[in-house]
Amino acid sequence: MIIKRTVDNPSKISFKLNSSKLKEFQQNFNWDEENLPFDKAKKKLDEYLGFNVLLNWSYRKTVTYFLRSQQDYQDVFKLNKFKGKDKDWKPMVFDLLGFDGNIIKEKAELEEKQEELLKKIDILKKEAKIDTSEKDKIQGLLEIKKDEKEHTEMKIDKFNFFEKDKAINQQLVDEIDTKIQILNTQRYNISFEIEKIESSLSLSINEIDVNEVKQIYDEVKVYFPLELLKSYEQLIEFNKSITQERRKYLKENLNELKRNLKEIDIELEKIEAKKEDLLNYLTDRDSYAKFKESQKLLSKLEAAIINLEDKLKLVDQVSEIENEIQKIQHSLEAKTKEIKEQIDLRKHAEIRKTFNGIISSVLNVPAIISISQNKYGNVEFNANIQNPQSLEITAEDFGTSYRKLLSMAFDLSVLIHYSSNSFFRFVYHDGALEGLDDRKKNKFLGYVKNICKDYNLQYIFTLIDSDLPKNMNNEIIAFPKEEICLELHDKDDSGKLFGICF
Repeated sequence: MIIKRTVDNPSKISFKLNSSKLKEFQQNFNWDEENLPFDKAKKKLDEYLGFNVLLNWSYRKTVTYFLRSQQDYQDVFKLNKFKGKDKDWKPMVFDLLGFDGNIIKEKAELEEKQEELLKKIDILKKEAKIDTSEKDKIQGLLEIKKDEKEHTEMKIDKFNFFEKDKAINQQLVDEIDTKIQILNTQRYNISFEIEKIESSLSLSINEIDVNEVKQIYDEVKVYFPLELLKSYEQLIEFNKSITQERRKYLKENLNELKRNLKEIDIELEKIEAKKEDLLNYLTDRDSYAKFKESQKLLSKLEAAIINLEDKLKLVDQVSEIENEIQKIQHSLEAKTKEIKEQIDLRKHAEIRKTFNGIISSVLNVPAIISISQNKYGNVEFNANIQNPQSLEITAEDFGTSYRKLLSMAFDLSVLIHYSSNSFFRFVYHDGALEGLDDRKKNKFLGYVKNICKDYNLQYIFTLIDSDLPKNMNNEIIAFPKEEICLELHDKDDSGKLFGICF
């Protein structure tokens, strides 16, 4: 199968099933599938390959476990490319070991949803200043305010105006009072928003001093990875950027709200003055004073009622979210139990047995692949070897070369396990022999050759000339020419990867 993905148009893919290999990038045939969109091409590739293992994962996702670079030996199970969340790789490894990875994926998605809901509740409680435990108290206050409003309205209704002034009274009630009520409500809402923004702006963000963190690591003599330092610094910069952008937006919003509030106050003063003139015309000064006081009280009560009703809605919203979180928690507990039941099935037993056989043949000590659950019920994958001195199974890897050997043994174990299936038949290990002594190099190569012969596999590895294996007399053991794919050098084009210059 020949696949074309050009530099000029990398999002379009073409396929050709051919009876011979492509020669020097020459295209003298018609493509079976030409210029397919990227997503459709990935599905087409999976159809061509016809894998019956890891059906839920694409070829592009799984092939990375059989193309290990120097950066992929730090962790047997987590490759360097998987720098994101556990759900990006743990479900696939769980599937690879024979289990149901969907359970892990579903649990991770539930945890993410739960985290989002918790953040939403936290925002509602802080921004709106509500406490769900005070729902009954808010309802009681609302009832009191409604009673006070009803009583105030009755007082206002008792004011008697002359029959001849009905037209003016109608204007006062229908136009002026309605507008005052609307403006007071708007004023209350704007004042409430201003208070929230000023409260948010008054909060300060405590920054993490990376140097202090590093100093703590140094004091306890624990290695502080540069990648972690970089992550800390990126986190601090991201936090600063978000905080600055948010404060800028809040200040702009605050200025706009204050301008609106000032305009409403001016408008209210004008309307109140007009209202005062009309009431003076209708009644004497004492009656107007009482009426004015009752009207102001009524406006305040109406605004307070609206605020309490809004709070009740938010309390109910938080309660609904809390109920949803509780349901998610029950689902998480069920998923945790399912994961345990899966692990108890020990479907990885054959892969583990093969893994131990490879390590034992090279290092003469047992090794084990194990699966466990952490305190959150999530899956943890482990690859351990036996300490040759204490004979205890330990998580210590005795150095980079041992971690590399564990990684390579895992890849080979998986290929052997699925050798009778439609699955990968090759594995590539960059710098496979680097760091091993000659005795282990020769043992490993001998074991791999037998594996390739017995299970029809292709083992590809790279090494520099200083890592070539030697015999007991310190003489380099030459590889047969048919086993050497390519010798790279900078003498001429024959030592280049594709044999030509581009």
